[in-house]
Amino acid sequence: MAKYGELRKAVDTVTAVDAHAHNLVAIDSDFPFLHCFSEAQDEALTFVPHTLSFKRNVRDIAKLYNCEASFDAVDRHRKSTGIISVASRCFDAANISTIFIDDGIKFDKMHDLEWHRRFGPVVGRILRIEHLAETILNDERYHESNWTLELFSQIFMGQMTSVVDKIVAMKSIAAYRSGLKIDTNVSKILAEEGLLRDLHDRKPVRIKSKGFIDYIFTLSLEVAQSFNLPMQIHTGFGDKDLDLRQCNPLHLRTVLEEKRFSRSRIVLLHAAYPYSREASYLASVYPQVYLDFGLAVPMLSVPGMISSVSELLHLAPIKKVMYSSDGFAFPEIYYLGSKRSREVLFHVLSNACEDGDLTIDEALEAVEDIFRQNALRLYNLSAIVGSTDYKSYSIQKSTLKIDTLLEDIMFVRIIWADSSGQQRCRVIPVKRFYEVVANTGVGLTFASMGMTSFADGPADGTNLTGTGEIRLMPDCSTKHRIPWSKKEEMVLADMQIKPGEAWEYCPRSALRRLAKILNDEFNLVMNAGFENEFYLLKNIMREGNEHFVPFDLTSYCSTSGFDAVSPILQEVNAALQVLDITVEQIHAEAGKGQFEIALGHSCCTSAADNLIYTRETIKSIARKHGLLATFVPKYFLDDIGSGSHVHLSLWKNGRNVFMGSEESKTPYGMSEIGEKFMAGVFYHLPSILAFTAPLPNSYDRIQPNTWSGAYQCWGKENREAPLRTACPPGISQEVVSNFEIKSFDGCANPHLGLASIIAAGIDGLKRNLSLPKPIEVNPSSHDSVLKSLPKGLHESIQALAEDNVLKDLLGQKLITAVIGVRKAEIDYYGKNKEAYKQLIHKY
Repeated sequence: MAKYGELRKAVDTVTAVDAHAHNLVAIDSDFPFLHCFSEAQDEALTFVPHTLSFKRNVRDIAKLYNCEASFDAVDRHRKSTGIISVASRCFDAANISTIFIDDGIKFDKMHDLEWHRRFGPVVGRILRIEHLAETILNDERYHESNWTLELFSQIFMGQMTSVVDKIVAMKSIAAYRSGLKIDTNVSKILAEEGLLRDLHDRKPVRIKSKGFIDYIFTLSLEVAQSFNLPMQIHTGFGDKDLDLRQCNPLHLRTVLEEKRFSRSRIVLLHAAYPYSREASYLASVYPQVYLDFGLAVPMLSVPGMISSVSELLHLAPIKKVMYSSDGFAFPEIYYLGSKRSREVLFHVLSNACEDGDLTIDEALEAVEDIFRQNALRLYNLSAIVGSTDYKSYSIQKSTLKIDTLLEDIMFVRIIWADSSGQQRCRVIPVKRFYEVVANTGVGLTFASMGMTSFADGPADGTNLTGTGEIRLMPDCSTKHRIPWSKKEEMVLADMQIKPGEAWEYCPRSALRRLAKILNDEFNLVMNAGFENEFYLLKNIMREGNEHFVPFDLTSYCSTSGFDAVSPILQEVNAALQVLDITVEQIHAEAGKGQFEIALGHSCCTSAADNLIYTRETIKSIARKHGLLATFVPKYFLDDIGSGSHVHLSLWKNGRNVFMGSEESKTPYGMSEIGEKFMAGVFYHLPSILAFTAPLPNSYDRIQPNTWSGAYQCWGKENREAPLRTACPPGISQEVVSNFEIKSFDGCANPHLGLASIIAAGIDGLKRNLSLPKPIEVNPSSHDSVLKSLPKGLHESIQALAEDNVLKDLLGQKLITAVIGVRKAEIDYYGKNKEAYKQLIHKY
């Protein structure tokens, strides 16, 4: 309608205040991206792709990303691009100046409030009152037997009032717990009974007793009113935890009629759908009631969104209706909420003009009010944000960001690990990186995944040549400033045949694909934690020749050995902390000049990424101090070798399900699922070694009586077995929490190594495999009956060549390339017996 062109422009260009949203999560969060499109859970989530809103929203996101209009293509694009790049694009397209975040809902790998400030000039916090209460009750400083309602009230009020100057609103999800029939005069006896019932019902405490929730609500509303803070209330639809019948805002009449709350300001969230008319009525007759239509837009169908927003305006004053996205976890929801709200509001307001309800000038004022001014007034932010020109701000922010980076950062290293396990990088000047390469990547020859440890050219038999090029795409969710080189950043990269489409040879994509199969088919996540063994060597000149010798000659866990290298290890530890990599232990190892750094466990994709950064950190900081750090498996043939032992566990819904429990426990202390998975790894171990022990030198390390696992066996706390089940402190001796693979070394590509392990575990789960009996003594005492693991790389690649399971799951092309590289390694080092000594400069 041409006559509404001015209205169309106003709707499209108004800078919005997003008055209700939640934290974003990292790209590799376990929280499924499918939740971007629905509140459904569990099996119901599988039907989401068949909804109208899903099909529409996928097309909208694909158009924004300029990729194929499919869920998988969108998912690939966001993973390859990284959360910073994806979020920047979504927020810029959404044209949001202000975000209010309820951080009381917890997701896996959730970013904190401060992290979000890069996307808007104003980020405000919403305090979820039930989450505050549960945080207090789960605080180990307070013993549950000491709890009384009076003690809780003192702590609750104290913590609430301590943050009132740091929040923009409070929020209640009483609708999810006991419903909206709030008793504003609930007795303290009923409240305390509810408190004690919730305390003893489950751990961690989740409050759900109506008397206690009503008490918390009224207490909080009194505080909110006294400090002039709005109270947001969940109304209407949500996930299946709520009883929709109890979420009708008409149930709040007791609260609204209570005289002591007459000066409160209450915001009914989510358009109260399907009770939008009821919400509109309440806003029309109660001065303290305001409305917010986030979640209804964009989760409903187009007619549903139009109907819901239109029904809010049937009775409610325009000055009381507000926009929000209810964005959570994924920046795409922020974008979709903004995009669809603008389209829906244009439709509703232009029709109101056609019907004679509004003039065009009144409709223009409504646009500014609903998207911006109503929220600024209600949340007392007019003075802060009212004059902000967000488009000007965005331009300034973008310019300032590049200018600041040009001042502070000179280069960005794009890092990848190849088939031989070498870590390589392309270095991009920072301006070029942020203006071009962050979104388009850089070209890389096909030959890059066919290179060996001794030559920078493709090995025969890999089917990879110098003809053809891929895109090395930075995953900006992994980008960090380099702690030891302050003028640089580093970022890990994916290999893509074209933007959004993974190359079959990409190690990071292979691991993600296998992890997705494990999650999709078995609802499992594999966590991994690596132990990094390495030698510190010093360079001496002897008779005019260069020699590398151990940094010291001390023994296992030597205090003096650690003392000598402590300044270096302190710097390594500090750098890893900056990179958000958890260090659990550091000690001197048994080799002369050998040390170990054990990392905390995380989901396998993060663990592999972290291992690459850890190796970079150790080698770089050692070099800074005039030493050479090497992860070569057996540099000194007459001393202990270095491994990269990995501890593995299986997780479901945040719980370790590898560990035995009352519901599922085997005689070996693990769960039935855990045994099947580990049995798959056990039976495929010879093939796995082609990935985890990738060099001929690797097999100089895997020898009997060296704690490296030379026989195909397993045992509980048996450090001579290649597979060891472990029982850390605090775990009952009757169960085990994880299993360790000792036949994994520092020359292995961690993504390919973990991918092969998952593939083997999936086979164990599918075929219901069982473990043989554990070996409880040194396996070498049973060498006549135990099968040896491959004694050389040639045996492991032979096993891999015959392993159809790994070929099917990892892909024939990738397997062919790996075998081609390994055969070249065998040939070269077989002919050049001393050449392994040069590996210290590569690993």
